[in-house]
Amino acid sequence: MATDTLFPSRHFSVDTDVISGIGALSELAASVRALGATRVAVVADRGVAAAGLLDRMLTADVPVFWTGLADVNPNVAACDSAVAAAQEAECDAVIGVGGGSALGLAKALAIMLTNPGSILDYEGTGRVKMPGAPLIAIPTTAGSGSEVSNALVLHEPGRLREVVVRGRGCEPNVAILDGSSLRELPRAPMLHAALDALTHACEALWTQNRTVMSDALAEKAARSIIDVLPAALDRRDDNSLQQLMEASTAANLACGNTGLGLVHALSSAPTTPLPHGYQNGALLLAVAEFNWDAIDAGHHSLLARIPALFAAVGWPGHFGHDDLDTDRIEAMIAATVDHPFRTNNFRPSNDEQLRGILAAAHTSWKEIGR
Repeated sequence: MATDTLFPSRHFSVDTDVISGIGALSELAASVRALGATRVAVVADRGVAAAGLLDRMLTADVPVFWTGLADVNPNVAACDSAVAAAQEAECDAVIGVGGGSALGLAKALAIMLTNPGSILDYEGTGRVKMPGAPLIAIPTTAGSGSEVSNALVLHEPGRLREVVVRGRGCEPNVAILDGSSLRELPRAPMLHAALDALTHACEALWTQNRTVMSDALAEKAARSIIDVLPAALDRRDDNSLQQLMEASTAANLACGNTGLGLVHALSSAPTTPLPHGYQNGALLLAVAEFNWDAIDAGHHSLLARIPALFAAVGWPGHFGHDDLDTDRIEAMIAATVDHPFRTNNFRPSNDEQLRGILAAAHTSWKEIGR
């Protein structure tokens, strides 16, 4: 029988139980019990712990036997240290609390509690043999979407790209989305995280693997972020914060199934010392303009709202004059060679076109799709 090559098979999956709403953190202890956990290791963002949020979350009925603090962009050594400490404490489950860095380290720890060797042995896609230890993810930013992702990222000095481990068994068992955890997040980290989430949603709309399901999630997520981000940043009302948190998760459910595109391919170079969300927000409009004619026209009106959003929240929408020198630009381009996100982008690109995108990402945008 002939195969219709116009509609190649694609996969869409959601493997994490999501609990959401203001006050959802009250279900943490019940979730721990439901997973059968008796000795929990906690990996928390250092800033979250310093702000006292961790103490408010971890009530006496959560059996915590070890707590480790994660810095931004943890490396393999941080994973090794956490594994040794959690094994010594005989932990059988993990709770991750924080942004993408803390949740990524928590995923690595959960994997290594049930799999031998080093986390580097599992670099790539589908190489983790045994599901990780039970894992509950509690995001305290609305950006990475790591709480529903089956991928983790570690940053190893001297490497051209990050260490990425991806595949079934890497995702958290439970994600708890409580917008109240965003109330005290400083403005800049909240903005950069939201730029990352918005980029996840947009990139899901211009990849080779998009589907009707991913489009629905991505478009709704992007629309919600555009609608509520100004209020979330300035008013911090629970309704806006909860919508922003849920939109971030929805964006990752979309891009976690479609893969990402040129923005994330370019921002994958670990030698660029800028926050991940900052880089993505600076690249987003230039890549959207590059992809414009390849994007489904039904999404144009939504994407065209982004410059006005950036103006409303005081984000320039481009890199600063001193952000990238020639060496860093070339390192970003080099990091995209054979990168799956580059080939997944709906419009193909050569290196000279990438240089053009990076040049455009240093200019102001009042509109896109001209």
